[in-house]
Amino acid sequence: MHEWHGIGLAATQIGRNEAFFVAQPPQGKFYAVFNPKITKTEDKPILMEEGCLSVPDQYGEVSRYEKLILEGQNQNGKPVKIKAWGLLAHIFQHETDHLSGTLYIDKTKKTYTLPTSERLQGEADSS
Repeated sequence: MHEWHGIGLAATQIGRNEAFFVAQPPQGKFYAVFNPKITKTEDKPILMEEGCLSVPDQYGEVSRYEKLILEGQNQNGKPVKIKAWGLLAHIFQHETDHLSGTLYIDKTKKTYTLPTSERLQGEADSS
């Protein structure tokens, strides 16, 4: 995940038939969650750009809940309950989708070959 500059990776992405994922937002805490289940969502869904290690060099906007509660187990089998919002909530939804066989490209209306930050930089360079 880190080698390819990812911020999340589900077991299914590496050919494992187990229900777990790892995640680490930029400058954030590392999470390893087994048998994850989103048990509560709050607020309206918001659009946020996503990419995926399973779909290299493609990006798209996906609508996901801004706040949620995720329950599961840690690597020692102890129950965990995580309240997440913003980017972390988005990551958790993206990774739990992987575990059920859904990719972000199944939810986006359009994909791009450059992330927004690079597309905007290109527009600024040409003006």
